Amino acid sequence: MTIPPLPHGSNTSRFGLSGAAEALVALSRRGGADGFPSESGLGAVPFQKAVVALAEQQSVLGLVLVELARSGRLDALTAEAGFDAAGHLRLLHRQAAMWDLERDSVLTRLSRHGINPLLLKGAALRLTAYRDSAERDLADLDLLVPREMLEPAVAALGEAGYQPESEDRARRYLAHHHHLILKKPAGFVVEVHWALALAQSPYALDHAAFLREAHTLTTPSGLRVSLPSPEHMVVHLAQQNLEDGFTLLRRLVDVDRVISGAPAFDWSRLAAESKRMRQQGAMALTLQLANRLLGTAVPRGFIDGLELSGPARAHLALLDPVGVVLEQRGLRAAIHDLLVLWCLPDFGGRVRLLKQMVTGEWGRDWRVLELAGDPKGTARFVPLLKLAVCQALLYPAGLVRGARAGSGRGVGFWRDWTH
Repeated sequence: MTIPPLPHGSNTSRFGLSGAAEALVALSRRGGADGFPSESGLGAVPFQKAVVALAEQQSVLGLVLVELARSGRLDALTAEAGFDAAGHLRLLHRQAAMWDLERDSVLTRLSRHGINPLLLKGAALRLTAYRDSAERDLADLDLLVPREMLEPAVAALGEAGYQPESEDRARRYLAHHHHLILKKPAGFVVEVHWALALAQSPYALDHAAFLREAHTLTTPSGLRVSLPSPEHMVVHLAQQNLEDGFTLLRRLVDVDRVISGAPAFDWSRLAAESKRMRQQGAMALTLQLANRLLGTAVPRGFIDGLELSGPARAHLALLDPVGVVLEQRGLRAAIHDLLVLWCLPDFGGRVRLLKQMVTGEWGRDWRVLELAGDPKGTARFVPLLKLAVCQALLYPAGLVRGARAGSGRGVGFWRDWTH
């Protein structure tokens, strides 16, 4: 089967991707379906199944279906593959409409109690970065409120049927986390945030700045909502990428759509906020991947201006970031921890993180959420040894990968920018 080249002069074909992965990347670009050749082989049932399965795994199936429908190509995904593309897209539109109604209902209720939360993540992106709500899947509503407004917000949502899973779990989240999960019997979920990262995080997302510099937008229903600035959205997405282990193409698409859709994206502001919140590594990796895979326009010299050290660049490249995203290898604990380690902006931060790994403090808050008690830090030499072995194996693997796949992977990951 001949796999089509990516549109708009993309260099992604040098990455040695599988046919389904290359097709998915092509369709995830802005207007990707318009440049997707009809002779691409999309009509072959095995290829259809592979593309659909990968799109679901990467949380971009809605985006792909909307793109194909917009270009008149949705029929290329036939029911022969056991997938009714048109029917599934109708279902996604119904689900999106239900979530939009619930979003407005939640925000209206909170407003009546004098609470004006900041809308985060998917719900905010649907209003600003995407033309069609079905393009961006949504599992919950993420809201950010000042810490002193948390209790009134939870009480107001409780009146609408939103409750924590249990009092014990709520207590542990309040003590050790940065958001509280509330669920409604109808299936809706709201996460009420009072911060944007765990207290022990080596990164420093400034939730007060997100609130202070919020933008206001009017929804199609006429409701006024508060949203992060485009620059803060990208900072948050870079952090989300790191927390996920860079395992979702969807988050790169989010970044691409925010940057391309902002009327006057402030790159100087993004650089300053990335440095202030210790996000240089995650930001550099996020933007490089978005540029390489999706053609996101990034100013020349911007990555250099983030001052990511040479060793950090080299070790992140050896992790094979393109493969990490499209093969979801960041779900492995060792790969995830190495991403966190090398995305830190300074040597001292990496030493502190390694010490936390040894004492068991790294990840402690996550463990507390799943346990009845508050565990003490315990030595974790075995996981640290596994981390060291994983790191050592990356050197020969990275060199071999770079030689086979060309400059797009391995040690050449940071070279050959498109502008």
